[in-house]
Amino acid sequence: MDKHRCLLDSEGTGIEDGRAHGRAPSNKRRLLIAGLVAAVTGIALWGLHMCGSDVGAAWLSPANRADTTDALSKSDKVQVELFVMSQCPDAVKVEGVFGNVVREVYSIMDVQLNFIGRPNPNATYGVDCKHGDSECRGNIDELCALAHGGGDLPAFWRFLSCLNARFRDIGRDPDLSLKCASSAGLDTSAFFNCATTLEGRQLLKQSAENAQFAAVNTSATVFIDGQSRCVEDAGWRDCPGGHAATDFIRDICAAYKGPRPRPSICAEFPSL
Repeated sequence: MDKHRCLLDSEGTGIEDGRAHGRAPSNKRRLLIAGLVAAVTGIALWGLHMCGSDVGAAWLSPANRADTTDALSKSDKVQVELFVMSQCPDAVKVEGVFGNVVREVYSIMDVQLNFIGRPNPNATYGVDCKHGDSECRGNIDELCALAHGGGDLPAFWRFLSCLNARFRDIGRDPDLSLKCASSAGLDTSAFFNCATTLEGRQLLKQSAENAQFAAVNTSATVFIDGQSRCVEDAGWRDCPGGHAATDFIRDICAAYKGPRPRPSICAEFPSL
């Protein structure tokens, strides 16, 4: 097994190392834009959720089922960044772990996907992806699903889990992402429009620039509140707080300082 199967070499990136400067300003702009999108689409998505079937309702933990709206400001939530590649098995592994994290504490966290690649204006999608153009296509699909999910992380994770169940087809099967968006309860029209227009390519370019600014080139890398927390690279490493779902849940509970009571699972960590 290639130990560095999801490592993008740093040669020729042309992007300044941003570690000494904190979080990228572009991340904050994306969070603001996402908040505006959620405000505009939230009512419609909530109506769809309430009037439609109970698809995915059992996926939520009892402590979170009452909190299906994105009532918290993005700035109040704990920021989790996943630096990934859509066709990377290490990313699939980390996203599987975070499916359990999201289920329990989605109401106090926000997720940003930073896809590792090299911006290239001459590339098909504006970025060179390690596993080729099909991976870039899959990256765009995931970014568009997140951007047009109305802040509904459980719905996005249903979409992501659906894709990852056939991860070797990500970006290769043109019907897979649309089927997953529909089954997850996402706005398929908004998703498709994003994924097939300049918007999706712009999201991918910004995402790759975010990863380069943070000087991250290994998928999958986890940041919590702007700090590197863990790396999965054909095996876990650099995870001082552990790498189980409960370890990430504990850290997110500890980092949350917002006004809303923390999810009940946080009480399982009495030292917080």
